[in-house]
Amino acid sequence: MEKTLHVKPNLYAFYFERLKIIAKDFGYNLVVHGSMNRDLDLIAVAWVENPKDELAMIKEFDKYLTGSCFETKADYMFSVLHKHRNNYIINLNRGGAFNNYLDEKYYLDISIPVIKNEN
Repeated sequence: MEKTLHVKPNLYAFYFERLKIIAKDFGYNLVVHGSMNRDLDLIAVAWVENPKDELAMIKEFDKYLTGSCFETKADYMFSVLHKHRNNYIINLNRGGAFNNYLDEKYYLDISIPVIKNEN
């Protein structure tokens, strides 16, 4: 009996190590949640009092993962989720006819709790 190789979790785990370093440089702690079978669900939590710009961090993630980045939040399928979380999607790889891969999408789903000013 041949075991199925679960490529996505292995790839996402490889990416995660570098993404943690990038997040730390921006003042965030990066946490994985979910199974990593479909996408890589991440939460970036502010770890210093005044973290750097979150969109700049998302762009650095994108540069590392794809070699380029977008300019605006909307380009990342940005949305504001309940419980005051900003959400970004970074698409990585799409399959299809050229490689016969049925699941057409590898992507990161990143939530960042909004920092509220206490003043």
